[in-house]
Amino acid sequence: MFTKKQEFELLTAIKGRGEIPLKFAYLGEGAYNWVAIAQERAKKGGINLIERKLLSSRTEDFLRKYEGVGQLNVIDIGCGDGTPAYPILEKLNEKKIKFNYVPVDISEEMLNLAEKKIKKDFNVNSDKVLLDLDSGQFSDKIYGLRKESTANLLLFLGSTLGNFSDMNRVLSNILESMSSEDYLIIGMEMTNLVKAEQLIPHYTAEIVQNLLKFIPNKIGFNDSNSENVVNWNANENRIEVKLKLKKDVGVKVGSESFTLKKNELILLGRSAKFTEWTFTKLLSDAGFRTELLTTSEDRGYTLSMIQPTRYSV
Repeated sequence: MFTKKQEFELLTAIKGRGEIPLKFAYLGEGAYNWVAIAQERAKKGGINLIERKLLSSRTEDFLRKYEGVGQLNVIDIGCGDGTPAYPILEKLNEKKIKFNYVPVDISEEMLNLAEKKIKKDFNVNSDKVLLDLDSGQFSDKIYGLRKESTANLLLFLGSTLGNFSDMNRVLSNILESMSSEDYLIIGMEMTNLVKAEQLIPHYTAEIVQNLLKFIPNKIGFNDSNSENVVNWNANENRIEVKLKLKKDVGVKVGSESFTLKKNELILLGRSAKFTEWTFTKLLSDAGFRTELLTTSEDRGYTLSMIQPTRYSV
């Protein structure tokens, strides 16, 4: 299931800082756990539906920046099954603008799901990019897409950025792949930080727990020897999900086995929360300028269209 590099990263994460990186939860059949969450949110009016409605309402404004472009590469970072990008793709189809769909994800299974769905519904080319955004090299992957009369539109939707341990590094990797003609549309849920603890039930739901438990269950953890604990970390402004050991647990990653002790805590996932100010500051500090920012009526979700900052002498 894991590459040798991923096995090493997982081992060092568990032993070194007490963490099972959430990104591994999307590997293999774990991709379907994410699809289940997205479908559930869409039915019940969660952020996926809110984001889709907001994106649909402002797609014309976003695409106006690409008037005169011969072909567009739609680079879908953390693509899921491709569904979040639909408002953009549907509008491009309606306007008869040629586009190439480029899903980017750490999970081969997720890439296959997105490619199959997009090709079926839009009959377009797809260039899959298997990539761990934590590791950089994003610009190397994107370089080959750029051809005469083409431009890149990057999408980073679903509040995915908030799940990364080093958001600045991820944004820097993306920034380094962009020219002055490219734009990035990034979606983020907004939160009243004073009431952030009210979000905890969203992370204790069984459908979310299935995603979070996927990798732990593969390497030795189960309900009899551990339990998940969800809390609000006010210092970091984020929800944290941790695995608490009920007893000593034998863990096996690849060919290596070791034991973790009772009451140890293992971080399974984080979800950073933002206000409009903290979100725009994060983007600015990473080297982006905001071209267009739009927020849902309830101020609960923001889409920001950004570009690399350019300085005049």
